[in-house]
Amino acid sequence: MANKKVFEILELLKELASGREVALKAYCAKSGLSERTLRRYIEDLKAIFGSEHIVKLEKGSYVCKNGELFKPFVMPNEHQNESKKLIDLLHVINPGFAKFLPPTHKKVDDKLAKELAEIFLIKGSPHENTPNLRTFAALQKAIKFKRYCELKYLGRRLSEVKILKLIYCKGNWQVATLRSSETENNGFEVLRAAFIEDVKISTKTFYADEYTLNFIKNSETFWDGYKVSPYPAAVAVSPDARKYFAQKRFFKSQKISDEPLPNGWTKIEFSVTSDKMLLMLAKRWFPNLVILSPLSAKRKFEDDIDIYRQNSALFLVDKDQ
Repeated sequence: MANKKVFEILELLKELASGREVALKAYCAKSGLSERTLRRYIEDLKAIFGSEHIVKLEKGSYVCKNGELFKPFVMPNEHQNESKKLIDLLHVINPGFAKFLPPTHKKVDDKLAKELAEIFLIKGSPHENTPNLRTFAALQKAIKFKRYCELKYLGRRLSEVKILKLIYCKGNWQVATLRSSETENNGFEVLRAAFIEDVKISTKTFYADEYTLNFIKNSETFWDGYKVSPYPAAVAVSPDARKYFAQKRFFKSQKISDEPLPNGWTKIEFSVTSDKMLLMLAKRWFPNLVILSPLSAKRKFEDDIDIYRQNSALFLVDKDQ
């Protein structure tokens, strides 16, 4: 479906580039699109190229005020340098779409690959539903031009936000951000893109230093400590779980200890930058993993277990009933 959408948008661009009015009912009859879908495509294009370029007439049809604007995207051989916006748009609609494009468009996409790497970090095979293009377009612009943003996120207003990278991981889009007003984790936070309700881009620009960009690129989890020195941690894993830790390093620093533990359990040592990294691992392997150190992480996980028991008690069924 995503590949079909790519070509439907390309055809719509071609029609707009011709300078003719795009009458909704007539175009839908010709293309087979519903009016709702066509309106959505037009809104997506307005979000990318600017609403001032696509105007709705009184009779309900749409026209491009500058016919030359879209011609580069339907004639890439003549205007390859101008095709970036469309390729950006299509990458968001369907990452990996380029293999379905004609050779002339692929040349443009090859040139753009390095530029997109400054904005997107794809981890895993993209299979998420099409994201909100207007939100993505705004976030992409903020990253590309290094502009501060104000976000509405889960009902909260976050101001002076540095949008650093869009990350696709395990089926979800995430946004790496930095805020000087936030004290937790020295201001670094990874937000869920789907929960961003609004983006307002400021004219104020910021500088993304090399440390921060490398931190995002090399982080092992979304809970890595930002500007935090690594510290030692240890867990014990059951005999049933040991084989998985022998087969796979869950953190780069993982080391299987020779220290003997009771009942055939094995001690695993790590170097971490936040207790949350351990908590994530403990929840994943519960009950076959026990946190040994640091004590702060051990106590936090035990508190979480107590909360689980309290919640579970709410759903106990009286056997006498």
